[in-house]
Amino acid sequence: DGGWNDCKKDRERHELSGNYRVSKGERWYAWSIYLPEDFINVYPVSTMLGQFHQEKKHVIWMFKNGPGGYWIENYVKGFTSEKRILLSKQEMLGKWNDILVNVNWSHKDDGYFKLWANNKLVLDFKGATKSKGVKTYFKFGIYRSKVSIYKQIHKKDIPIQVVYFDEVRAGKKKEDVIKNLK
Repeated sequence: DGGWNDCKKDRERHELSGNYRVSKGERWYAWSIYLPEDFINVYPVSTMLGQFHQEKKHVIWMFKNGPGGYWIENYVKGFTSEKRILLSKQEMLGKWNDILVNVNWSHKDDGYFKLWANNKLVLDFKGATKSKGVKTYFKFGIYRSKVSIYKQIHKKDIPIQVVYFDEVRAGKKKEDVIKNLK
């Protein structure tokens, strides 16, 4: 993509994204995520499990495994301005978890980003949710950066990680995305 090379940047990834691009306004997103019980945390390698990105600009909201569990980081300003745990390691391993996001994409203070994990509101952010003049999109999968750290620390290759996603949806209304979520 434009000369980017994950291997030369000490990264690995397998991500998917659709053609659903949004420049502004309210949108809903939903997905289910499952980490097997034998999922190996490779922290301090940065393991991303989804992201809201901007076309030709930086990531704005990042979902990570971090030191365990499921975390979100706010990158709207171009750096991490807030990070929060959404689900603990115990809540994640061996269980399906349903995520629901309601966002008003805006570069102004009228933006908001609300996130529910298993029907519990875990994030209620108000303020700019993206940069001016760009479209946003959702990517999901596994994206690992600084992978050489693992080998330096553990003296062995980084293990394979498996994550399952299901019912990944985006739409203008809540009813568009929650059809089969429990």
